[in-house]
Amino acid sequence: MQTESSGEQGLGTALKRLVLGFFRDLGALRTPLLLLAVVAIVLAPGGDTRVQYEGWAFAHTVLLPTVAPLLLAGLLLDSLMSRVLMDGAGDDRRRQLRVVIRTELVMAVVLVVSYLPFLLSIFT
Repeated sequence: MQTESSGEQGLGTALKRLVLGFFRDLGALRTPLLLLAVVAIVLAPGGDTRVQYEGWAFAHTVLLPTVAPLLLAGLLLDSLMSRVLMDGAGDDRRRQLRVVIRTELVMAVVLVVSYLPFLLSIFT
């Protein structure tokens, strides 16, 4: 019993170190950018959602679809700048920037895909 619980604690500690290291590699400004993108993805309106101009639905159907392109531009510009910074960087910094670029590009694709049904319903 002792070894199983210590193994589970070791796994939890290793996962915690991995997640904290990931956010440390991202940096202080990229982390909120990615967290805002995750919030925008989770709260993305569906394709059959009608635009509401009153109450909390206003934030869901007007504000978030307005903020999503700004987040997309921020993700794409930061990944571009990370690629520019890779030219003069050492090996450790290149590894960090590769993780940043991959994370931001994946997040940008997920953001576009999550808002695509809503945008298509508006334009058709």
